[in-house]
Amino acid sequence: MRIIEKGELKWIDILRPTDEDIDFLEKNFDFHPLILEEVRTPTFHPQAESYKTYLFVILHFPDFNKRAGQIQSVELDFLITPKAVVTVRYQDFPDFDVVFEEMKKNSEEYFNKTTGHVFHHLVKWLFGRTFPELDKIKKSIDEVEHRIFDEFDDDIIEEIAHIKRQILDFIRALKPQKSAWDEMTDISIEFWGDRIKPYISDLIADYNRTLNFTETHREVTDSLHLTSSSLLDNKRNYVIKILTVFTALMLPLSLFASIYGMNLSYMPLAAHPDTFWWFMGGMIAIIIVTLIWMKKNKWI
Repeated sequence: MRIIEKGELKWIDILRPTDEDIDFLEKNFDFHPLILEEVRTPTFHPQAESYKTYLFVILHFPDFNKRAGQIQSVELDFLITPKAVVTVRYQDFPDFDVVFEEMKKNSEEYFNKTTGHVFHHLVKWLFGRTFPELDKIKKSIDEVEHRIFDEFDDDIIEEIAHIKRQILDFIRALKPQKSAWDEMTDISIEFWGDRIKPYISDLIADYNRTLNFTETHREVTDSLHLTSSSLLDNKRNYVIKILTVFTALMLPLSLFASIYGMNLSYMPLAAHPDTFWWFMGGMIAIIIVTLIWMKKNKWI
């Protein structure tokens, strides 16, 4: 547990709540026992609820895990009173540590109004940290698009699948929050008054912008996946077509070679000195006639 306190306001941050942490909250705040029991473990379902003397908000934020090489959803629970903001986390969150240190260093700037303003700055910072990751995904999409139309290769499908996984991780963290943000304006105005409305509207705009960017990336990636799949299918069909043509050309030649490879006592023209050249010329003629016939029927 760590605390920032300035004047009448304070921010209490709890990482992986223990029994001692829960006892501290029970002794110092008027939180319902069911709420305290709920914050012991992750909930996974975003929500925003008002309990008259405090707000209980559960949000999820996408965080890029460098060790795992993928984006994970990080849960952040808020217990907000008129004088204190309590945040409960269940895993390390580097971006959260950055904003905590920044607000601690400049506490006079961030703790001079209401807990609603503290909540606004914290959540806005966390939403702001998602945009660089979305920009990286956009850059990856642009690179894949360039390769699809300029230097297509079979590995592109795998790269697109990796990008789609990152986008789905973003959507998994963001989209379930819609119901919580839909309720946030009303419960915030009821709790802090009309002066907090512009700040909550600002957070809702950030949320919608982040979600819209992610949805746009998903639509573009889906289109690129369909395009690359079509190009790959065409490429494979062309290879099969060439092999089929080659097989069709070789079949009559193989037939003649098989017939004259039989060990029979008599074969027409077998003893003639020019038979080899006649057969070679006949085979070439068969190939030319077959190619002309395929071309006429638009098979090649």
